[in-house]
Amino acid sequence: MRTPRAHRRAPLLVLAAAGLLAAAGCGTGAAAPAAAPAAEPAMVPPSSAAPERAPGCADSGVRVTAGLVEAAMGLRVLSIELANCGTEPYAVHGYPRLTLLDDRLRPLDAEVAEGSADIAVVEGFDDPPEPFTLRPGERATAGLLWRNTVLGGQGAPVVAEHIRAAPAPGGEGQVLTPDGGIDLGTTGEAGVSAWRPLPR
Repeated sequence: MRTPRAHRRAPLLVLAAAGLLAAAGCGTGAAAPAAAPAAEPAMVPPSSAAPERAPGCADSGVRVTAGLVEAAMGLRVLSIELANCGTEPYAVHGYPRLTLLDDRLRPLDAEVAEGSADIAVVEGFDDPPEPFTLRPGERATAGLLWRNTVLGGQGAPVVAEHIRAAPAPGGEGQVLTPDGGIDLGTTGEAGVSAWRPLPR
């Protein structure tokens, strides 16, 4: 007896339906959530505050200080330093303006000439000035030269306790107090070299 045709197709239909369900099952899983867009970096506005001068810096933006005294057989050389402690470049040309003062900050009867003033021959001391610019944080140096010579009949020895130092004639003066003072003897004169830039 033959099996009805409808009964023969039933297993095939069941298998086909199972295949469709399996295929459908592969596509009906929950979709992975889309990755969130990367957050853009926050923009920090630039600071509007202007840089400030270093503490103790003069209104001119520079500071003058006295270094150590080098002494040899009556000859004295004091280093004078100029530092740009401000926020802007500072143009330098020429010689520092130095005035010798007593212990009460009164000017003394003493001359500070440009160059060595024939006090002594020191290499480079009489080199002419050259213009240059000090950027913030940079320094320059000059030297004050004198002899401690005491001669009879020429009055009492002169000793300066302080120096009023300006970067240039007409500039703002700053009072310096060198260690040991400036003992000019009876000569009453000193010489100053031109400013020279120091390596940064």
